[in-house]
Amino acid sequence: EFLGLPQYKKLLVFGALGGGRNYVKGFDLLIEALRRLRGERDDLELVVFGQGEPREPLDLGFPVHYTGHLHDDLSLRMVYSAGDVMVVPSRMEAFGQTASEAHACGTPVVAFDATGLRDIVTHQQTGYLATPYDPTDLAHGITWTLDHNPAPHHPLSQAARAKAEREYDPGRVAGEYVGVYRDAIRRSTR
Repeated sequence: EFLGLPQYKKLLVFGALGGGRNYVKGFDLLIEALRRLRGERDDLELVVFGQGEPREPLDLGFPVHYTGHLHDDLSLRMVYSAGDVMVVPSRMEAFGQTASEAHACGTPVVAFDATGLRDIVTHQQTGYLATPYDPTDLAHGITWTLDHNPAPHHPLSQAARAKAEREYDPGRVAGEYVGVYRDAIRRSTR
């Protein structure tokens, strides 16, 4: 409600610095996937953060909301939490920060089974990993995720949040860095 987004629609979230203008982030692949869903679902709306509304609006057969650049963690958390699915169709991604942030907010992620995203998304447990760069399977993954995360239990959302708490806890990550540094020091003194 605070973001002005509908509460009774299925919200797909996409976000990247520069929004859809960054080829590496795969917005064009997402658009192709969403066009395949046109007419199949009347409950979808897309939320794009990191970009303002373009001069030429997208015609996907359902509304598209642009938040512009979000400047604070609270706004990001609200967008992730409002979403039913975060879609990260990146062609290249070292880690996939938006995917891990979405998981931390309990939002399942649909991505391609490639790059660093395969380390974040657990296929059919915290989201869906589509065949790399295949918009048809990406569309299938969106539908699968929406259909397999029913209220009130939201099993994918619960698993996504649990994975984020387990794997991205700052204390755990800091401990792993300490281990890497200790190992490097140990090897360099041999």
